[in-house]
Amino acid sequence: MEALEPHTQLTTHLGIGVVVFLICAAGASLIWAEQYRGRMAPYVTVGSVDVSGLDPQTARTLVQTKIDALLTNGMTVAIDGEIKPLPLSHVISGDVVEDVNFDLDAAITEATHARRSPWRVMDAGLLLTHIWHRQQIVLPVSLSENSIKQEIYQQFPQTETLARDAGFIFTQTPTGWEGTIRPSINGKEFQWNEFFPDLNKALEQLTPSQVELNLVAKAAEVTNERAEALHEQALFLLSQPPFIFTDTDERGEQHTWTLDDHALSLMLSPTAQDDITADRDAFEIFLAPIATATEQAAQNARFSVNQGRVVEFAQSHDGRKLDRDVLFTTFTQALISNTRNPISLPFIIEEAHTKTADVNDLGIDQILGVGTSSYRGSPANRKKNIQNGVNLLNGLLIAPGETFSLLDVLKPFDTDNGYLPELVIKGNKITPELGGGLCQIGTTTFRAALNSGLPIVERSNHSLVVSYYNDPANHNPGTDATIYDPSPDLKFLNDTGHAILFQAENLTQTQELRFTFWGTSDGRKGSYEPPTVLRWIPVGDPQRTETTDLKPGEEKCQDAHIGADASFVYTIKRPDGTEEKTTFTSHYRPLPRMCLVGVETLSEPPPLDQTNLSTE
Repeated sequence: MEALEPHTQLTTHLGIGVVVFLICAAGASLIWAEQYRGRMAPYVTVGSVDVSGLDPQTARTLVQTKIDALLTNGMTVAIDGEIKPLPLSHVISGDVVEDVNFDLDAAITEATHARRSPWRVMDAGLLLTHIWHRQQIVLPVSLSENSIKQEIYQQFPQTETLARDAGFIFTQTPTGWEGTIRPSINGKEFQWNEFFPDLNKALEQLTPSQVELNLVAKAAEVTNERAEALHEQALFLLSQPPFIFTDTDERGEQHTWTLDDHALSLMLSPTAQDDITADRDAFEIFLAPIATATEQAAQNARFSVNQGRVVEFAQSHDGRKLDRDVLFTTFTQALISNTRNPISLPFIIEEAHTKTADVNDLGIDQILGVGTSSYRGSPANRKKNIQNGVNLLNGLLIAPGETFSLLDVLKPFDTDNGYLPELVIKGNKITPELGGGLCQIGTTTFRAALNSGLPIVERSNHSLVVSYYNDPANHNPGTDATIYDPSPDLKFLNDTGHAILFQAENLTQTQELRFTFWGTSDGRKGSYEPPTVLRWIPVGDPQRTETTDLKPGEEKCQDAHIGADASFVYTIKRPDGTEEKTTFTSHYRPLPRMCLVGVETLSEPPPLDQTNLSTE
């Protein structure tokens, strides 16, 4: 064999060395990457929390701890150099209302798959390629903006001054109407369109930063000069005949209402387009008695079970509601054109979902499932709100194929719909809050749906461990459901193929709720295991907050709540023997004892406590 030249031998040796090096490097990379099997990739964060190398459950616990601290401590908001706390949650009758919702499941799922591949060689390559670049997973956040606005208005009650357009002030004299100009006012208004993105970003990052809410000057759109130019036209409109509104009822009788010059004098307003219109708020005040006389809410047929038979106790009827937008447009057009023909009231017809004629043969003869809960020890208004919820639910029919929404049935949450307020601690204020106790309704409904074998479409657990909602089987937390308008809601699907009758009972002697779902069984069975507490989370040190809402030295406190992680398995067993299992997990954050302490003057707020939000 012919010997290789020296340079050829060197090249060959180098090539072999490179191959060996690459093989060793690849092997080392695979061994290194294997350390991250089932764990987060290096240099990955969820918000500001480093989850590198953690398994998903450990990462979840770490991020959840920071979320809990943020919800407990709240944020701070600064306006014109004045700094005040911005609470993100409050407790009412043991029910927690949070103004922020974090989608931790989505964030952990994204972090678990960041820079990863199911193929090991490609997985190692991805890890190596991005090893020097940090990847931040954004924690999805949704805000209850209206609730946050209300809190800021309470904290800064005199800060915002809305601009006011110039207007008319009319006085009736023996010789006719006379008028003067109400001068315009320039204002300073909050810049919500900048504030909420900044707040959202701070929450996504899980950073307890101070958020600025800016004020900007806002000029009135209708100047004094424009109002003055329209003054004579307004006086002319007041001298014309009144407006007449008509309606014909179901018996064929006609009713009329008159909008005379006195009512009109409170509505006329100049516009920036150099014409005259009617003030919408003043028009709504005029409409209030008309609405009371003409509107009717739709009523679904209601049923009860008497000696094993379903009997009707309330007939259905369609409802009608004033179409206020159409009516206001018609009225303002008539005002501008000075047309005084009678205006027929427009209505929106609201049909009953469940009509008496449709339910002659319901086939409701079996109990599908029962849910119970205890509200023993509740305060008076909470008990009354629970009874109001029972009244709204009892006798409802849930149609086949319907996704039942508990919020839709129980709202609106106002005094007109039977709800009563309770005083609650929110930040450093004591404020009334409507609807305490409705989560008792949510929890009982959830258990009835589970025991009926119905698919759960939407459910959220409470944020705190509250004795009212502990499971009857073992008194552990885990089988509760919270509701709060506009979210979260409790929803389930009626997939039985038949109507379900919702029977709601309030057993006042034992202070228990019992909700029974009646229907036509298809042979399925629904059941759930008693919840298991995976870990208990201790509470922190008590917190004391100054307030001027109490007398100096007086205290008002909320009890501490131990935290927990819990789960249970829900099983639907079909007639053919197949089983559908769903695991429901619940996290309850710890809440220290929190007290408001009355003072004459609030102290300067301390710097934001970063240590309370530590993830160590």
